[in-house]
Amino acid sequence: MTNEYKTREEWLVAATQLLQAQVFKPVGLEVPSDVKVACSFPSSGGLGRRKRTIGQCFSRACSDAKVNEVFISPTEDDAVEVMGTLVHELIHAIDDCANGHKKPFRDMAVLVGLEGKMTSTTSSEVLIGKLKKIFAELGAYPHQKLDASQRKKQTTRMIKYECDCCGWKMRVSRQAAYQIENHDCPTTCGGTLVGTR
Repeated sequence: MTNEYKTREEWLVAATQLLQAQVFKPVGLEVPSDVKVACSFPSSGGLGRRKRTIGQCFSRACSDAKVNEVFISPTEDDAVEVMGTLVHELIHAIDDCANGHKKPFRDMAVLVGLEGKMTSTTSSEVLIGKLKKIFAELGAYPHQKLDASQRKKQTTRMIKYECDCCGWKMRVSRQAAYQIENHDCPTTCGGTLVGTR
């Protein structure tokens, strides 16, 4: 299967158009034509947490461009699952995020074939069939998942002070370090606290 899409965003835009035509329009729903979609980390559900956020939609009020902005996490690369997440987020765009996962969202989600807990929906067998058909038209999702758990954690920005006599240690913020006037060790060993990075 050849893929005419070079970037994830091109693929997601094309997927949105096909989802509108084949999933939303047949049940009378209209995805905003100006919705923006991208592959990016959502702002919630931080990396390494047990429960990750794999998609997010922002309301028009959040955007200077006054459009709905949808983000699909780069930790996902299965095309059918990505489209299932995209369907969920596009429902938020239709609603302009006004009702969260309450009844208006649920009604639309069930209508297009999402099921399960509304905060983390899954695609029904009928919807999966439609998504596989769209996948056959689109070609492969031009992305391989990112394992964010492998990234190196940022080290502390605190300044370490260590006694040059007994080795007693403490860490303070850079701002607090500038305010320290007495560098005598608090253990009364007679040593001096020396700042290191």
